[in-house]
Amino acid sequence: MVKRPREPALFPVFAAILVIAVGLAFWLPGFERTDGVFPVPLDDVYIHYGFARSAALGHPFAWLPENGYSSGGTSLTYPLVLAPAWALGLRGARLSYFAAAITCVCLWDLCRSVRALLEGAPRRAAWIAAPLLLAVPLVDWSLYAGMETALFAGILGRLLVAARRATTASPNERPSAQLRAGLWGALLVATRPESAALVGPLGVAVVYGARSLGTVPSLLRALGPMVFFLAAQASANLVFTGEISQAGAVRKLVGTNPYLTPIEAAVEVIKNLAVLRAQAFDVALGGPSFSFVVPLLALVAAFARRTRLLAIPLVAGAIGMLLLVSLNTTARYQNFRYAVPSLLFLLVAAALGAAELMRRGRVLRALGVGLALVTTLAPARLFPRQIDHFARASGNIEQQQAEVARRLAALSPRPLRVLVGDAGAIPYLSGISALDGLGLGGYHDLPFARASVHGIPAIVELIERMPASERPDVMAIYPGWFPDLARSFGQKMFSVQIEDNVICAAPEKVVYAADWSTLAASDETRAGSVFEVDVADLVDERAHGYTFPRPQAGWVIGATLRDAAGHARFDAGRIIPQGQSESFRVTPHVARGPATLVLRTDGGGPITLQIEHVVHGEPLGGGTQTVEIPMRDEATWFEARVPLSSIGGRDSVKITAKQNAWRSFHAWLVRP
Repeated sequence: MVKRPREPALFPVFAAILVIAVGLAFWLPGFERTDGVFPVPLDDVYIHYGFARSAALGHPFAWLPENGYSSGGTSLTYPLVLAPAWALGLRGARLSYFAAAITCVCLWDLCRSVRALLEGAPRRAAWIAAPLLLAVPLVDWSLYAGMETALFAGILGRLLVAARRATTASPNERPSAQLRAGLWGALLVATRPESAALVGPLGVAVVYGARSLGTVPSLLRALGPMVFFLAAQASANLVFTGEISQAGAVRKLVGTNPYLTPIEAAVEVIKNLAVLRAQAFDVALGGPSFSFVVPLLALVAAFARRTRLLAIPLVAGAIGMLLLVSLNTTARYQNFRYAVPSLLFLLVAAALGAAELMRRGRVLRALGVGLALVTTLAPARLFPRQIDHFARASGNIEQQQAEVARRLAALSPRPLRVLVGDAGAIPYLSGISALDGLGLGGYHDLPFARASVHGIPAIVELIERMPASERPDVMAIYPGWFPDLARSFGQKMFSVQIEDNVICAAPEKVVYAADWSTLAASDETRAGSVFEVDVADLVDERAHGYTFPRPQAGWVIGATLRDAAGHARFDAGRIIPQGQSESFRVTPHVARGPATLVLRTDGGGPITLQIEHVVHGEPLGGGTQTVEIPMRDEATWFEARVPLSSIGGRDSVKITAKQNAWRSFHAWLVRP
């Protein structure tokens, strides 16, 4: 085996200076905007810090220890990397200094990894490749933001080096080299799950490059670790949360919205792709006149025999990750950070392509140098804009989210739990227990992420399930995001408003004292009830096989009206349009016999319902009834009562709105 030439001693120094210099270019203006606090341009950074704190306290994979396991972390590895620093005393905002150090080390290591991939190329190729990797200001914004992106970049470099070695190692060493590549691939997926779009093709390339070994064993070594990790993660999610998917996927993916038609979902995806292509690629890479250079160099690497086993997976991974990201409803926001991994893949492939041209004759060598310089210099004019945006965003987070955290922490008496829509700085910096209304933080096995997609009243239904002592006593929310919460359950305490907002969801964050007195107790039952389904309570709906018409129907609604005793009582429900149906299945423990079906609705005009009783999948003879519901008082709950001659466990009830829309809130089976 040819001995690898020693890496020039000056290159690591050059790479370190470059990495730190770019970081300072972003961080120093940020310090000016935050009055000396380490600049953090995304609230999501503090979500990672929260997971790191829990890990340091002995509760890995928890947003808050008291809330239990959470699938809402976008990266499993990054909080574990941060946790030792928190345990050693870098707590609160000071953890950002350690995150910055990790960023610099990882980016420096990426430069060294790419240098190793360019072994045998002219030395200038490596010296150009390092600045090329950091040449795109949009990418640098995310790399230096304190998110997991820099760690992802470092692991990416190690994976590519391991993959190269797996294809060039001697036959005796090749199996262990394949396994090492597989482990690095699993680690990359654990850092960003979407990177499976790269790890899959790269694993196939590793197997193809080692054709002297058996295909199946090679696939198991190259891809087995990733598959095992994904299976383990999905299993843990299912056991602890009841959902296979990550909370972020449930909350953000287009396909989880029950109200969108396939055409509407496709339009959303196409819109994401169009914006990402224009802003995250054309503009970010230097504009239409220059943005083609990076893909061109990547294609050179994909066609070159020496580099194609890495370049083809990198290009395929970039496209695959971009397609996956386009399914994310937030892909167009937060400075296009979801597109950064795809850009990183293309930049590494471009570095390989430029180096390949530099290996050739004088003309191609000059072309390679020229294209590499264009790739490096064309986006440079965007540095001032991105640096300014980074600083302003950091100021926004510090002046709004961190300020709310400080003011909450100073309250007396101290709040017990705060309901938030942003799960980062407020709970982490205040030290107050929290409930994430959007579900990314998680609360035991209650499906807040899915409820947030269905509608705010569905979130309230889950809060109703919580013991009264654990319900939030304050809310720090955007009124525009949670209008029902602010109006029905909150009394304003104070607000924090910022100017020049570029990153927060709204300029004003309002803190309310929470009043849940209109909710039922978590263990409340109706007298005589043998069965109950609380519509829009996703736990109840799942338990009782509840179905509603979709898409463009079954919308979640909520109301606080007077019950029969004259007490104000909140309930959530769904709108069933005329001509459509809802249904539920009676739990097996209900003994067969006569019962009265009680249906709760709110005030409004007359409605005609058709009630169909189904036994063992077949309509019961004479089991279809028509129910006329008269005009009702808008201020009180109304209950329709339908006698059923014989109903028992595993029977189904189907309710169809025959005339006018049916606003369904609750159903009971009661017996004397």
